[in-house]
Amino acid sequence: MAAHIGHSQKAKPLSPVSVTFLGTSSGGGPILSRNCSSLAVDFGNEIWLFDAADGTLMRLHQSSLRIANISRIFITHMHADHTLGLVAIMMTIMSGVGVKPGENEELAKLGTKKKATFHIYGPAGIRKLIRTTLSVTSINLAGVFAIHEILEQGEEPSVDCEEENLHSNEAVGIDFIANDDGVWENILQQGNGKSGKGWSVKAGPIHHRVPSLGYVLAEPVPRVQLDTSSLIPLLKSNAEALASLDPPIKHPLSLLSHLTSLPPPPPYTLPSGDVIHPPPPSGISPRKLVIFGDCSGGTENSTFQKMCENPSLLVHECTNGHIPHDVQRGDKGMKIRKKDLEPSLEAKRDRLFFHKPTDGKKGHPHENGNGHHSFEDILAKDNEKRLEVQKKALSRGHSTPEEVGNFAKTIKARRVIVNHFSAMFPSPRYPSTEPFPSILSPISPFPYPSPTSTPSNAHGYDPHVEPHSLTKNELHTRLIMQSLADQITEIWSPPADRDEDKIARMAIPSRDFMSIRIPSHELSDIEQDDIRRYREELDRVMGSWKECGGVWVDLPKEVGRIWLGVEPAPSIGGKTAPQEGNHIRYEE
Repeated sequence: MAAHIGHSQKAKPLSPVSVTFLGTSSGGGPILSRNCSSLAVDFGNEIWLFDAADGTLMRLHQSSLRIANISRIFITHMHADHTLGLVAIMMTIMSGVGVKPGENEELAKLGTKKKATFHIYGPAGIRKLIRTTLSVTSINLAGVFAIHEILEQGEEPSVDCEEENLHSNEAVGIDFIANDDGVWENILQQGNGKSGKGWSVKAGPIHHRVPSLGYVLAEPVPRVQLDTSSLIPLLKSNAEALASLDPPIKHPLSLLSHLTSLPPPPPYTLPSGDVIHPPPPSGISPRKLVIFGDCSGGTENSTFQKMCENPSLLVHECTNGHIPHDVQRGDKGMKIRKKDLEPSLEAKRDRLFFHKPTDGKKGHPHENGNGHHSFEDILAKDNEKRLEVQKKALSRGHSTPEEVGNFAKTIKARRVIVNHFSAMFPSPRYPSTEPFPSILSPISPFPYPSPTSTPSNAHGYDPHVEPHSLTKNELHTRLIMQSLADQITEIWSPPADRDEDKIARMAIPSRDFMSIRIPSHELSDIEQDDIRRYREELDRVMGSWKECGGVWVDLPKEVGRIWLGVEPAPSIGGKTAPQEGNHIRYEE
């Protein structure tokens, strides 16, 4: 009898997947509000890190992520702001505390037979960096790791994996060689990972000053649930015959896990003649994450671009971008953007590359006879500055909103998040780790965006402190970052496209500790409602800011409303707005 037995019509729910940003600054950082590059993809009971800058370990401790669940780290390129935190993370995950004398010496004797439980992937050089650091610092580890290098055709590994060269805790790593199309299609094949999650990983080249990689994470095709109520009696009735096979199947119910293994196995014929099949596809679209390292916009490799098409999420760098005059408000905005530079050596670079603020006291090439700028002149100056910023970013192998928006549109990305911001883009201090908090929400009491929504016992302490009232400087910071995202959205998903497909989309500027759930390939109804709510409030606030340099904010009735802005409050009914002490805040 060859019947499809044991299949329910109910689709198996998709397992939870979220992305948490642990460092969102470019190599010009870290700054007070942003650490350098790292993000985590959390599959529920397994975490993969992408890049690991110095300080990433502390960000992990400050987050709600379980460090013990990190099983793989993927490096996009070998620049210091993406790699220097690697060994510190290894020291924590593979802590050698408690290792008895002689244990690692015995482990080393296994040589090339060691089996790794912790894996690191990256371009040529990553193996040498880790092996050298472990050697010269005499770090004591427990367990076994493997380092896999992703190489171009004709490129040699930084160091080999001969037995005599392996670290005592190191297993033999794989050298992945690009295929004839210049991509790597089998970094991780479907079926790897805990609990059968089985996401695959592919990689491809992106353009930067040094070899740089983009990674494509693909979920196995979702399938319907097994109908165990019909399968279990059938398997039990075949138990005796299964046990007499060569080799024997002593536990007939083990065939249930066999049917759901990845990649899906062929149909299995029981001794009774019944044929049991792996679950068929449910019709739900699998999710795909595209995570890029530093690059000057998308990829020049056509095969890799095709591999990136239709992602559920694109994470792309946006190191720099021009902020239009009506958002930045001249030197007032530049002062806000430089606020995190003073404690760092970046201030020295700032003095070399940026002119001292003029506050309008000197002439401007686009001023008219009255000392004011015409609308046309401001637009011309904005465009001139945008092209200047773009040229500089591309010359350094980096991206601006234009490159991100064009690539996101080309590959039809469902969600877009940008990271790797210049130190001239300090992070907003939202009290929430959600991607779309109210732009008028209070300020996190911490000097960095704090994970105040973290369960209080996540790492044994309660980080909760009441947030502070919103200020004009914090609002200005939020609008500057939102301006970058809006420039991307206008290219990737312009209003006409959004109206046609009725889908609410918005690019998101990441911040440290921000976490986004990817519940499905397409945006869920909840996500779209969040975007529409955020957009409605943002349009009002941004519109007022562009027109008047500030916004009225309603507070509890006993307080009234306040003006938050870098310009004086506008007159009401032709009269000067009443000055209400601390309730009116503006730049003197």
